Amino acid sequence: MNQPAVAVRELRLSYGEEVAVKDAKFTLPAGSLVGVVGPNGAGKSTLIKAIVGAKRPDGGEISIFGDSAEVGRRRMTYVPQRGAVDWDFPITAEEVVRQGRFKSMGLLGRFKKKERRAVEEAMEAVDITDLRHRQIGALSGGQRQRVFLARALAQGGDLFVLDEPFAGVDASTESAIMEVLRRLRDDGKTVLVVHHDLVTVPEYFDELILLNREVVACGPTEDVFTEENLRATYGGRVAIVKGEKAGG
Repeated sequence: MNQPAVAVRELRLSYGEEVAVKDAKFTLPAGSLVGVVGPNGAGKSTLIKAIVGAKRPDGGEISIFGDSAEVGRRRMTYVPQRGAVDWDFPITAEEVVRQGRFKSMGLLGRFKKKERRAVEEAMEAVDITDLRHRQIGALSGGQRQRVFLARALAQGGDLFVLDEPFAGVDASTESAIMEVLRRLRDDGKTVLVVHHDLVTVPEYFDELILLNREVVACGPTEDVFTEENLRATYGGRVAIVKGEKAGG
């Protein structure tokens, strides 16, 4: 039996006295495209930070591909929110993408033909080869997101974790990102995405986690994305099922 890509058991996360995520429990099948959805302040980004190792849990357990989180994270690639990046740093788009190869090169490794090819293929995949010499601060929001997705592609891995990749991007960039994420899934990779647009959920994701400090539901999108679950997640304020708005 294949190991799940991520298994979370009784995970508790907090900031001081404030509980961010309470007793979360779920498993994510390998080779799936998974969305994490919930209202603002629901703990979505905090959950992601715990999975990628940027937030220490108060309790519970995270395993990745059957290994401890520390070991499993070697097979993980993370794309943070754009707000977490210093856009004034003097670095070009291509130099950002090249960072994705540093781990595989080692401390004293040289940038060889293999690395150059990986960087070029990653930039081509998200259509940013014409931006290679642009400073990242001069790029639009959509272009910046493409650059950091290209860095993730250059790095590679079996689990890709993206925190709000569609926030503030144009429609063409969102479509391009989804094409790349589907290609990763079709290649057997697992993709975990924090997402906010309920209308696109049924189209985008195979599996879904509905979160509001606790996991309301988790499983195949067609089973989880129901009006009842959405009302439980959003407190009755918003419910959108299969692109149709329902009164809340």
